[in-house]
Amino acid sequence: MKNVNEIKKEFNRIKQMGFVECTRSNNKDGGIGNTFEDLLGVKENNKKEADYKGFEVKSKRLFNSSYVSLFTKSPDTPKGANSYLRETFGEIRDDQHSDKKKLYASVFGHRFSVVYLKYKMKLKVDRKNRRLLLIINDLDNKLLSTVYWSFETLQKASRKMKDLFLVLAEERIHNKKQYYHFTKGEVYKGFDFEKFLNEIEKGGIMFDIRIGVYNSGKNYGKTHDHGSGFRVKAANFSNLYSTFEKL
Repeated sequence: MKNVNEIKKEFNRIKQMGFVECTRSNNKDGGIGNTFEDLLGVKENNKKEADYKGFEVKSKRLFNSSYVSLFTKSPDTPKGANSYLRETFGEIRDDQHSDKKKLYASVFGHRFSVVYLKYKMKLKVDRKNRRLLLIINDLDNKLLSTVYWSFETLQKASRKMKDLFLVLAEERIHNKKQYYHFTKGEVYKGFDFEKFLNEIEKGGIMFDIRIGVYNSGKNYGKTHDHGSGFRVKAANFSNLYSTFEKL
């Protein structure tokens, strides 16, 4: 409870600041979250631990219905799953790098997604073997491949999501600069892995595949994961936690 009260205090402090200039103007995707974390005094990290006072911090634009990242984790079987997926099911999508395949797709648990007009992909929860499967069929529903995460792998990856602090911000542009006003906050406690699996089955969570290649440097041509991970609509966060409170 102490940490929740501290979060409320910090949120109200930042809210009262009104519109603040984006601190990461060159960061198209993460500017809003980085700005809030900078105001909190959180150092940027990609660690497995939560961001602030035991809470993972997520942020999004108010009135924006886009998905919010839960966590990133590539399948653990087969080994080198990202490279396997890209090389087997990817396509050449860049004229400047005409020999390098990429694979981008949004995959759900309640229906198949058609990818590049060649493949159908779907998530399937296998509770008997404690796995989450990524099933890949051809357009005639013939099974081509199955990759998977073990439940243990996903539980470890989701550990930092145990408690969540979600903030929403209004956005405006002034003199070609971005400004945010953090106006709403929500505190979620007790991430429930079974609820996570249920939400996948209902289609409330998607796995977003973003696998490309390095286009320069020492890793040129090697597989580059641009943040493949599990994403959810902000309105569905309450389906994943035991309790939540609006600030």
